[in-house]
Amino acid sequence: MLSSKNYSNIFIFVLIFMLVLTFTGMTVSSQTITLKYSDSDPPGGMRTDFLKEVWLPEIVKQTNGQVKFQDFWGSALMGPAEALKGCMDGVADMTMIFSDFYPKQLPAMQLFRLFPKSPEKWENIGWIYHQAFEQLPLFKEELERWGQKLLMVTVGLPSAMAATYPIDGVEDMVGHKWRASSRWHLAILEHIGAIAVSVPWNDVYMALSTGTINGVLTNYDGLHMMKFYEAGKNILVGPQLWWATPFLHTININKWNSLPADVQEGIMEASRIAEEKFGAVFAVAMESTIQAQKDYGCTVKMMDEDDVAMLADEESFRHYRNVWIQEAKDEFGIEDAAYIVNRLKLIMEEGIAREAAE
Repeated sequence: MLSSKNYSNIFIFVLIFMLVLTFTGMTVSSQTITLKYSDSDPPGGMRTDFLKEVWLPEIVKQTNGQVKFQDFWGSALMGPAEALKGCMDGVADMTMIFSDFYPKQLPAMQLFRLFPKSPEKWENIGWIYHQAFEQLPLFKEELERWGQKLLMVTVGLPSAMAATYPIDGVEDMVGHKWRASSRWHLAILEHIGAIAVSVPWNDVYMALSTGTINGVLTNYDGLHMMKFYEAGKNILVGPQLWWATPFLHTININKWNSLPADVQEGIMEASRIAEEKFGAVFAVAMESTIQAQKDYGCTVKMMDEDDVAMLADEESFRHYRNVWIQEAKDEFGIEDAAYIVNRLKLIMEEGIAREAAE
């Protein structure tokens, strides 16, 4: 039989063991995880302010303060053409990837550009993205091949143009030098008779100021954030023409796998909440941007039906989609390319119908 002294020793041992476990558990649960977030755009834009003021703080909140951030903006850590590989290599833990810069690495992501018309509300645009990512695994598989896990999707305001000369409509682009980022945007510019020019994003302001280009076609919030309206005060906006390419907010997949399960759950919940809140930001950004530019002295006009028809010419885009299908098969081995295009077309049509029914 154990003596009272032995019982006492056992009790003390168990008590010490439990205290050690409790202390260790408290240490692990309260440990701070610092993540580096990199964004090629500067603060002050619709999207970047939303990330800085809503998404990142929501992650801190939903992880009970276990996550904190070192955030780098305006290409301070990685430029837009460096983000994909840089995040894969661990230069940053999280980043924003804009797939227009990666037509070879992320060919499927280029498809959104080939459907130029969309709903105008974020809720329906976001629905299209999520349906595409869920129904067509290729989208996420592309990111995973580059070591990325998708956390959240946002989008820019619709297509807009800033010109250094007066423009009343798209026809006034003919014969002038215009910059766009996407291969397909450059193609449609050439189709309507403009001189399509490729200029790096961070050089556009100078190119407008020096006459290297006469205008730029981009997303309206990006145009405003980069202050292109200072050099090109003649603005044409097309609410019916979404910017199409999603802004992909990702995390290095190895970093993700190293995070505790509760932290992963907190990050995903924060991303879900933030995407819902993005709708309110998106809804008011158009009018506030228009007013700010008018206050600066810009002329701001809305595209009419003829303008939209020129930039979203269905015959041209049907041809571009067929080009994508053939290249997807020949260059990237995507044998079901035609199915992917047709499936995305149906998703787009349903998204537009959802908004029309509201």
